[in-house]
Amino acid sequence: MWVEVAGVSFKGKNNVHLFDILCVHRKQETARRLSREEYQLLAGSTGELIYEVTRHLPEHLQDLVREKLLAEVEKSELINALKVGVVMKYESGRFRFLSGQADLGLPMEETEKLMRQAIRQAEHRREVIISADGKKVFDLHCVPFDYRSGGLLALDITGVIEKERKMHRQEMQVYREAIAAVTGGRLYLVGSGEIEKVVSEGMELARGEVRQSRDIPEARRAMREALPVLDSRRQHAIALCLTEALANALKHAGGGCWQARQSGDTVRIIVQDRGPGIKTSELTRATLMQHYSTKNSLGCGFTLMLYYADRLYLNTGSSGTVLILDFGIMPAEGLTGLNQ
Repeated sequence: MWVEVAGVSFKGKNNVHLFDILCVHRKQETARRLSREEYQLLAGSTGELIYEVTRHLPEHLQDLVREKLLAEVEKSELINALKVGVVMKYESGRFRFLSGQADLGLPMEETEKLMRQAIRQAEHRREVIISADGKKVFDLHCVPFDYRSGGLLALDITGVIEKERKMHRQEMQVYREAIAAVTGGRLYLVGSGEIEKVVSEGMELARGEVRQSRDIPEARRAMREALPVLDSRRQHAIALCLTEALANALKHAGGGCWQARQSGDTVRIIVQDRGPGIKTSELTRATLMQHYSTKNSLGCGFTLMLYYADRLYLNTGSSGTVLILDFGIMPAEGLTGLNQ
């Protein structure tokens, strides 16, 4: 049987498309409509179709045949879905192509090494590997069958990763613009490439590391000794912000390192850690909402830092967080001269 249809103009939701049946051609006749049984078979699920085609079998065979048919259909659907993947069998040191994209460009030396490990350890192994030219990323799944053979499912996830990166960049740009607007341009979310440039600017005054709470007072003392002569209020603001930033690094990442740098009339405090970073979904609340604090946020002290610092730079991700605070400075003697 085959059916002639025509598309129907329809502005619906959820990607729905309508078709009008023009003619139904059967083996011995032609009709204008599907029969009820035909419609149920075409519109029903795979399970309903298998049930229908096996219901005339002897009862003692029905369940067995249905089980085997369902298993074969599931295998077929899985393999057909691997449009950017390949299914192979490994046996006696050789791979045999079964299905998928034959010219995937797999790095076979690394693939065979992973397959042998799975067979030797008699357990499933999964690994993400990058091609030699760095242009492709593969997700490999190796399943041992016995002591000398196994199955390989390899997926080219290069496009998926690139799409995720693009979406992340777009998402971060939205957050960057929103946060900068709300803070009057005083808080900047910056990428890894940008943060490296900001961290290296100016002349280093002091540096240190915090691994436990008693290291924080020592960091304040070292920072005060290294700073140029400032009025007491500015010194207090810088010391307070350093304390809050280090306390957050200690609380959420188990510690971190800090440094003070000077570029012209700006003192820059940099605090870095290797913690889990702030989740993208929590960025606005973690940086702008007063008293907001979660395990992965900057905590309540961030609103205080935003109040005292002239400008803040923030870079955060799964490999850690970098927080940079800029303070415009004026030597204490300059203030005295103005007052006179």
